[in-house]
Amino acid sequence: MSCLPCILCARKLEKRISKKNGKPYFVCDPCGTQFFIRRKQGIDRLEQLLKNIEKAQIPFRVHAHHLYEIQALIKEINGVEAEIEKLGALLFMNDHKLRIRKALKTQRENLLFQLEQKGKEERERIVG
Repeated sequence: MSCLPCILCARKLEKRISKKNGKPYFVCDPCGTQFFIRRKQGIDRLEQLLKNIEKAQIPFRVHAHHLYEIQALIKEINGVEAEIEKLGALLFMNDHKLRIRKALKTQRENLLFQLEQKGKEERERIVG
């Protein structure tokens, strides 16, 4: 089956054909994106792309892998920030909570650094 990756999440999207006009389109249900190809030139280009898609699968997989890594880092950063907020105001913290807060902030900084590094790696990979 002919597939393309979603531009937002890199999930594999299967080519569909409209019942009314017989034209190709793609839908990513989780993201809510829809990609329609309506003109002959676009349909021809899509068919050419799909013929060559096997060659392009490796770059798509690499991109998807990097995207998932970045999403995981963002999720972890959000979790650390939520834990910092749960500790409450600085005025009411004992030494134990202050040490936990400091460790969480260090963890957040490390995660942000990793995220920046992933972004640089992805930019370099794309730019060449």
